[in-house]
Amino acid sequence: MIIRGKSIIKDFIKKHRDAKNPLIRWLKIAENSNWKSFSELKKTFGSADLFAQNNLKYVIFNIAGNKYRLVATINFKGQIVIVKVLMTHAEYSKDKWKDKI
Repeated sequence: MIIRGKSIIKDFIKKHRDAKNPLIRWLKIAENSNWKSFSELKKTFGSADLFAQNNLKYVIFNIAGNKYRLVATINFKGQIVIVKVLMTHAEYSKDKWKDKI
């Protein structure tokens, strides 16, 4: 997969140093995957969830044992993951992230 939005990940790591290793792990796994569907992705990331808004589908990944959440859109045909938002679980729970996507 091609990952877009790596700057979001880099900026997040600057604020949350403990997220570095889990995010690097997620990035390596995602880059080396060639998922054709959400069900294939779920075999790799079993806790991933789908969220739909404004006719778009987003995948929500749990990072670092659910301490952080990464929200992305995925073009399975084009093999592109676009990172939209990365936040703490507390920020995720407030639902304000939905305004950012």
